[in-house]
This record gives sequence, structure tokens and C-alpha cells, in this order.
Amino acid sequence: MNRMIVEKYMFIGCLCIIALLSGCSEYDSVSPKSDPIYEPVRMPEKAMVMADQSRNAIIISDLATNKVVWSWDPVSAKMPVSSQSWFVNPSECKPVMDNRCILMTASGGAVALIRIADHKVLFYAYCGSNPHSAEMLPDGNIVTAESYAGEINTFVVDTVKVFGVKADTKKIGNAHNVVWDAKRNCLYATGTLQGGVTAVFRFSYNGDRLSPMLQGQKRIYTFENESGGHDLFPVQGKEGLLWLTAASAVYQLDVSKEPVSCEKVYDITDVKSIANDGNDIYLLKPTEEWWAEGPVDPSGNAWFRLKGSRLYKCRLM
Repeated sequence: MNRMIVEKYMFIGCLCIIALLSGCSEYDSVSPKSDPIYEPVRMPEKAMVMADQSRNAIIISDLATNKVVWSWDPVSAKMPVSSQSWFVNPSECKPVMDNRCILMTASGGAVALIRIADHKVLFYAYCGSNPHSAEMLPDGNIVTAESYAGEINTFVVDTVKVFGVKADTKKIGNAHNVVWDAKRNCLYATGTLQGGVTAVFRFSYNGDRLSPMLQGQKRIYTFENESGGHDLFPVQGKEGLLWLTAASAVYQLDVSKEPVSCEKVYDITDVKSIANDGNDIYLLKPTEEWWAEGPVDPSGNAWFRLKGSRLYKCRLM
């Protein structure tokens, strides 16, 4: 074989190696051009994001057709094998950043920020046993509610490093939810006091991007005979009102004035999530242990069912 042919094949070989190395990474090993599930997805006019524990997946459904149009799971996303068990039984699925990303938690311990357009995990961390909710702070950092140890954990979000660790921890018993109030510049969460009574707490935030810390913990409402505060979520179209689901009923919490007040809205037990769009209300009311195949209205009428799914939370986009 002459010298020119040898050099030709050596050059082609080098190009192949460079292409392989530059095209793969731990979090992005599939080319968007070669795999249609990684192509940008145009969201339906009315969509719902759901935590499906049957497949350890986050899914988005078109409410006009009741068809799943997008999904993410840790295996398909090629998350590190050592952390895939953290994503067992997803427990939160909040659309954030103008519906460009999904903030999720899972009972296995994960919190993650996922970009919808290309399924890329921008940030993830382990936040303890059985987290139930997460929220984004104004500077892009993330706070989580973890029920086993009763921790409200804050994380510095670094989308270059991707993986993160706890930067700050506050304790409230049986922490299940976190909601940021942009108008009042504070965070709300529910916890359980000694004796099993549910209480609502408020925190301020120091606003330090690199050394975040929640401060000024204050109990702002205490139930007399209620336990198991579960979902806390803004009432769409009504500023200052928050949905609160608990063991025996669904409430609306009014944080617009002092003292904070609370009104029972529905005598519906153990609702895992609640969302509204005008007068349409979507409740995830378990039919099997702690999950269901779809949301219902307050009268128990099904909006839709995904056969074989185990939905834990549903959020409108």
C-alpha cells in the first residue's frame, strides 16, 4: 500500500474518532438530528404535565386529544446508572421558566430541572428520602420539601456542573410542599406539629445566589383539626390565594392579608394535587393506594384516563 493511501485512511480514522468523542457526553449521548424524541416539541394549546409512577416518567398530555405528546424518564435520558434509582416514583412535576422546563422530584430522592425542547437535564441532585415538591427561587436556585426527615433544602443551581448538593436546610415536620410568592417575596410550606396538626410556614430568602439561605421561619396558620398537608399550589386567576389539600378536605389559603385566613372548599380527602384553569378544576384523587389513572373534577367525574398509568400529580401548563 503506497504512502498516499495510508495517509488517506489515517486521516479518515482520525475524523471518525473526533466525531465520536465530540458527539457524546454523560448527559447528551443522542444527537437531536438522529432521534426524533429529542427534537423540539411544540406544546398543545392546553396541556398537562403529570408524574407517572408506573414508568418513573414525567409525561405531557394534550388535553384536547388526551394523547401523550412528550415524556422523560431517567433511563432514556441516560442518567448515570448510580443515580437512576433516585428517580423512582416521581412525586412533583412543575412547569417553570415560562413552560420551557419542568422541575421534578421523585420519592427515590431526586430533584431535577429538565428542558422540554431537548429533554436535557440542566440540573439534578439528591435531596433526601421521599421528597414531595420543589420550587424555583427568583435567582434560579431550587428549594425542595422532603417529608422523611422534614427538611426544606436549598440548592445552588449550576447548569455547567449539572450535579449539585444541599446548600441550606431548614426543619419542619413532614414537609410536603413549597411555593414561592413573587409579590410578597417569600416562600410558603406546610408541616406537621407535635400531635399531628398541620401548620403553614413562611420563610424569607437571603437572595444570595452562591450562598442561599432561607430565613425568618414563621408559622402563619395552624389548623385545629387537620393533618397531612399535602399539595400547596397557587389558585390561578386569584392573586393571594393558595390551594391546600390535606387529609380530610381541600382548602384555600388567603395570604394577601394579615392574619392569614383559610377556608374549606371541598370535603374531599387525600387529594395529591390540585390545579385550576378558570372554573375547571383538576384533582388527582387516588383510586389505588396513592395514585390514579387520571384527574377528576370536584364531583368525581374523570377528565381523562391513561390506562395502566399511576399518576401522582397533575399540573396544567
